[in-house]
Amino acid sequence: MSRLSRIRPGWYLLLALALYALVTTVLLSSSRAEIGRLRAHPAAAAAAPAPVAAPASTASTARSSSGPSGGATAPAGLWFPLPGAGVPKDANDLPGAQRPYRHGVSQGFDFVDGDAGIPIAYGQPVIAAAGGEIVRADTNYVEMTQEEWKQLLAQVGSGGADASQLDKLRGRQVWERLPDGRVLRYGFLSGVRDGITTGIRVYRGEVIGYVGNSGTGDGVAGTSLHPRLHFEIWQGDQFFGEGLKPDEVRMQAASLFVGP
Repeated sequence: MSRLSRIRPGWYLLLALALYALVTTVLLSSSRAEIGRLRAHPAAAAAAPAPVAAPASTASTARSSSGPSGGATAPAGLWFPLPGAGVPKDANDLPGAQRPYRHGVSQGFDFVDGDAGIPIAYGQPVIAAAGGEIVRADTNYVEMTQEEWKQLLAQVGSGGADASQLDKLRGRQVWERLPDGRVLRYGFLSGVRDGITTGIRVYRGEVIGYVGNSGTGDGVAGTSLHPRLHFEIWQGDQFFGEGLKPDEVRMQAASLFVGP
């Protein structure tokens, strides 16, 4: 039997305790020496680098777009009310476009077939461009008669349209108020989705209505011809694009819309 095999187990324990005591003594001595140095030279402590805080963007990047349940913070900007659409190319379909027949200008975007980047069909779903509260939903809309339509055109053609007449020209509508105070107006609708009523909250991307031609000559005639969506963005008493040239509207719209 070797000498190592004759060492009893208790000696191993004593050896481990001795090593532990030695290491602890060295660490304590170093710590006390450092404390003494800082007390003798306070400026050294002030010069010590402070912990670096995590950048604020770290927390924000962990947030995701809010869905039906809300909760998370959604990115700034609006979705197009027709998924896949783009800013109209024709200046006549942009806010601020001239409307000679009523001596005024358009107050919103007109998404029409051939100029919206996607096909536009009667009855196509219209989605909420952002999360907000419904403040108007024309669920009981009644189309004008052809005689009423002719009278309205004669009235706006002589001296321009007032707020009430413009409201009729937008046809069936849904209005939505956003948390920042802006109001979105969706016009020319063929219908309002079941369950969309004043006072409810909707999430971005939720279907709120359907493309139509209400308030137009085609709608008054009872046809589904020339369907379109009229979309206005209001901040107080000013509409998005007011006073801007077409290229300026497109430039601002490029950062206004973020999808889908």
